Amino acid sequence: MTDNVGCSGAESAGSAGSGGTPGSAGVAEIGGASSTAGASSTVGAGGGSSGSGGAAGSGGTLDSAGAGAGVVAFATWPGQNQVATVDDAGIFVGNLSGLFYEPASGSAPTALWAILSAPATLYRLLWDGTVWTPDTSDTWTAGKSIVYTDGMGSPDSEGVTKAAAGSAGVYVACGHDNDNSGVPRLSVLLYDDTAAGDTLTASMEWDLTREFQLPVGDANLGLKAIAWVPDTYLVAKGFFDEGFGTPYDPAMHPNHAAGIFFVGLAENGGIYGYALNHTDGSYTRVATISSGNPSIAELSFDRDVGYLWAVCNDTCNGRSNVLDIDTRAGSPTLGKFYIRQGFERPSTLGNFDNEGFAIAPESSCVNGFKDVFYADDGNDANHSIRADSIPCGPFLP
Repeated sequence: MTDNVGCSGAESAGSAGSGGTPGSAGVAEIGGASSTAGASSTVGAGGGSSGSGGAAGSGGTLDSAGAGAGVVAFATWPGQNQVATVDDAGIFVGNLSGLFYEPASGSAPTALWAILSAPATLYRLLWDGTVWTPDTSDTWTAGKSIVYTDGMGSPDSEGVTKAAAGSAGVYVACGHDNDNSGVPRLSVLLYDDTAAGDTLTASMEWDLTREFQLPVGDANLGLKAIAWVPDTYLVAKGFFDEGFGTPYDPAMHPNHAAGIFFVGLAENGGIYGYALNHTDGSYTRVATISSGNPSIAELSFDRDVGYLWAVCNDTCNGRSNVLDIDTRAGSPTLGKFYIRQGFERPSTLGNFDNEGFAIAPESSCVNGFKDVFYADDGNDANHSIRADSIPCGPFLP
């Protein structure tokens, strides 16, 4: 891990440590990756399904394909294993969930976006040379409250991401409304991070609740994670569109922000890919994948290397699985995401309720490593953000 954890590429860093190298565990084939979807499920903003949708033609009902099928061997953490706290004590009191690392662009500095699940709050954190601290401009100091499109409610905001570099939209994955916590409301919400004021109102909501039919009463079964994967990567890797049953063609999904949004479901560890129509609020499921763990806390796509990280919290001892699109000729999962490798958490990281995970870009690499960041929902030892590292480049076997 770099000496100045969280630095941009222009900041100094120390020498690489002796972190463990990837183990020799074999590639895991997973049930979710080989399942096929039924007819395309295009659902309007109000959640009413206009197609048969869902995995294996199940009409949107949760199926067993996402239930952590398959066997994963977890190798030693591949980073430098030098975990450090990188926030000031007491900045967050708990409930910090998703993270997203946004590299510097033009005059805008590097930012670490962080989402608090309750009260629903979006933070823009900047690196001050020692820690990540809230931006003090434009009322970001205490974070900005987020509400639904009607200006009401308090989304149980668990995951956060952005689409193409330089875009102003922030996407938040939610499991329910905190003001009505016993009723599932599995949504992806879009916010304009350039909007003034201390409260952000969603400009769009994609309500996925009917896709999964979760029981009423348990507030913690819903969406926990979200990551955007660009069309360029999907097309180049030969991604298979389970909604249409053909190789992925971006032209078949109008107004979808040039990529697919993958969300993670806590109830079963499933990962589900959606084309989100930004004009009419409809969506189409294109992928149903297993994370390889019985639950999921975070998804993070390494846009430079092309790995999709699926991270579990203390429920699974902080283990992670790294997924990639299968390009092996003749493979039964050709064109679908499969698990390349599973990893234990860093041994210097406690088994905290880490619900956020973000990856620094290749431009920040020093001595073959780049930073990764964890968000601790439990605020253990009065800190919520910690960092370690992973190898740069496509390091998996």
